[in-house]
Amino acid sequence: MSNTDQNYTTWLLEHSMLEQVRPLAARYSGKGAQWQHPYAEAQPRAASAAASVWFTAYPGAIITRDGQSVLATLGDSELWRTFAAIGIQAIHTGPTKQAGGLTGREFTSTIDGHFDRIGLAIDSQFGTVDEFAAMSRAAAAVGALVIDDIIPAHTGKGPDFRLAERAYGDYPGLFHMVEIAAEDWGLLPEVPAGADSANLAPAAVDALEEKGYIVGELSRVIFYEPGVKETNWSATAVVPGIDGVARRWVYLHYFKEGQPSLNWLDPWFAAQRLVIGDALHSMNVLGARTLRLDANGFLGVEKRPGGPAWSEGHPLSVTANQLIAGTVRKLG
Repeated sequence: MSNTDQNYTTWLLEHSMLEQVRPLAARYSGKGAQWQHPYAEAQPRAASAAASVWFTAYPGAIITRDGQSVLATLGDSELWRTFAAIGIQAIHTGPTKQAGGLTGREFTSTIDGHFDRIGLAIDSQFGTVDEFAAMSRAAAAVGALVIDDIIPAHTGKGPDFRLAERAYGDYPGLFHMVEIAAEDWGLLPEVPAGADSANLAPAAVDALEEKGYIVGELSRVIFYEPGVKETNWSATAVVPGIDGVARRWVYLHYFKEGQPSLNWLDPWFAAQRLVIGDALHSMNVLGARTLRLDANGFLGVEKRPGGPAWSEGHPLSVTANQLIAGTVRKLG
């Protein structure tokens, strides 16, 4: 690998969510702090007792004072005194962390309302980490709490996905993506100029399933659009790996092409590490007391003979949700 490639890989790692969550996990591993709370059973009554009335604030729709950020607006102490006076006990902020994609070293805008997460940092258009933490303290001062979002189904095409494309370490196992042998690239669509992937036609999905690469078509195609998204599978362009090998990958995306699905049952268990680390960041750095899971019914997919793959209502989705919730309760 050339110095240029090595420098880029190092830069990607510095911005990778999977790398950034490691020190957050280290705060608990081997420590007594992870053994102080009951976690096996859900506690719905305790949750509703803590906050039965919420204010839901989609961040992109908040009108602020001139020169004030969204999070500074939502963290205003007078606002929280007013909330307390009328019985509001929590605020659900909606997604505020960095989202979108990455081309080279240029971050690109979200394609799905910040539900295509690529970083732990707060998106600068909403404010800062310090402002989020200050909002959490303002809520706590009147006995209220903040509810943050985590997204266990997918990410955006950020540094983690770019490392996966380059076959770096355990990153390919983070996503539901499959390397296609060079002799089968003829089954894949050409990637248009200026794009980094192309959606597969149904016939290509069937051919790749027959060759044993993927589970095939799913029961439905969310965001279906002829000529844009006809299946839930897309192919990358040719990407040189850190080992010098040129590869093309096919990856699953239940939603848009820029939202690659995470693989919740890969031997590396990288998806679990990323999502749990993201939850720890929301609780320990931002001060959130409760977490909402988005798109959490799409965490399992399985091949089924004679029909579409089992992709909704899968037991793995239930198990993964229990794993996330249990870990959040266990770590307080």
